[in-house]
Amino acid sequence: MKKIGMLVFIIMMMAIVTAVQAEDRAGGLSALTMDARISDGNAPAMAPVRAGGLPAITVDERIPNCTCRTDPSCCPKPIVAPAPVPEPVPEPAPVVVPPPAPAPKPVIIEKGRQTLNVEFDFDKSTIKKGYYQDIDNLAGVMKQYPDLNVVIEGHTDSVGTAAYNKKLSQRRAESVKKYMVEKGGIDANRLKAQGFGEEKPIASNKTKEGRQQNRRVEAAVDYLIEK
Repeated sequence: MKKIGMLVFIIMMMAIVTAVQAEDRAGGLSALTMDARISDGNAPAMAPVRAGGLPAITVDERIPNCTCRTDPSCCPKPIVAPAPVPEPVPEPAPVVVPPPAPAPKPVIIEKGRQTLNVEFDFDKSTIKKGYYQDIDNLAGVMKQYPDLNVVIEGHTDSVGTAAYNKKLSQRRAESVKKYMVEKGGIDANRLKAQGFGEEKPIASNKTKEGRQQNRRVEAAVDYLIEK
């Protein structure tokens, strides 16, 4: 009988325990114990401990029940990237205005004249040594002014026939032209040799000195000099 009674007691205890556990899982039992910790006024007291040993679920009123969909103020603030700082624009280089060009100076034009007077011996067309420098000076002017053209004039005294003197004066003019071309380097097309015979005397043919002056070759050229 004692064994049967012990067995019934054990079965009853197991049924009670099973019922208690089932009630606890369903949440139907009231709190059996309370947390001894008391709130300090800033945080709520701990929830009562249920019979199953687990605390009851409580809501902390300090945490707002906020939903972003219903309350836009609960939405997290978007992170706005700082605006890019524009790079400083370099200042344009100053425009340097060149000074005005000086006004051209007025051109001073002077008139120059180069003459040539080469005398010859009687009935000769050979240039004497004392006159080479004069011919070279005329050639130098022609080189400096390439647009100049020169007429070389040959003359004689009145001794002999006019026809002979005409030919003699031409030979004298040709002699000077040849020297200027070969020795002076002047283009032959810029020189013209012309004989006038005894037609243009510059002195009297009645004297020896006068006739010497008439046996000559002359050249004269006018030109402009810009300064």
